[in-house]
Amino acid sequence: MSTTDEPWLHTEHGANIGHTEASTWARTVRLQLHRVLNGNGYTEIFDAYQLVMALRMTLRGVEMTRRHLATDSARDLLDEGLAAFTAAVPGGKDARDVIEHFDEYTQGTGRLQHPPGTKPKDRTPDDVRAEEFRIWFDWRHREEERRPVLVVGPYPIDLIDAAEAANRLECDAYEALLTDEGRPWPRGSAYAIRFGEAVPRQAGPGGPLN
Repeated sequence: MSTTDEPWLHTEHGANIGHTEASTWARTVRLQLHRVLNGNGYTEIFDAYQLVMALRMTLRGVEMTRRHLATDSARDLLDEGLAAFTAAVPGGKDARDVIEHFDEYTQGTGRLQHPPGTKPKDRTPDDVRAEEFRIWFDWRHREEERRPVLVVGPYPIDLIDAAEAANRLECDAYEALLTDEGRPWPRGSAYAIRFGEAVPRQAGPGGPLN
């Protein structure tokens, strides 16, 4: 039961709302990965499409959190997380654009198929460009492990790497929220606790290791 009569205002809780959305979509990413890994040889590509879309929505939720943080320390933590996500899933954001705007990319008129700044009316259909951005599902080996990959034109998205990156980024957003509230956690500690890694040993004042 609430102990205050003050209304809960959406506009005052943008960071929390962003994290809630990121958490929802990160769980969706995990669900889609489970479906890919346990598919029947036919449905994997459908679930891979949905995983990439959910990946982008996870990122959008975290970006919303970042915009509404009030402290530099929280923003710095989340900036590190966003940079790590981009490094772990190169092309992830662009892959979503290709999938979402299939009506353009399959004709060679997508934004990424032309020089930056090209206006839509100047993007002429082109079969070569269309073929370069073809989408297909594949299994590739990393050492002895067979891994699912959605190839979106020039962007091969390793779905296991993508799901882990989404999990880490959502945990980074949670840590940033706590840091913003004056309860700093070291980056990576929430992921370690939730997913069973060794907990980082550099906790600061108020962190989980003190």
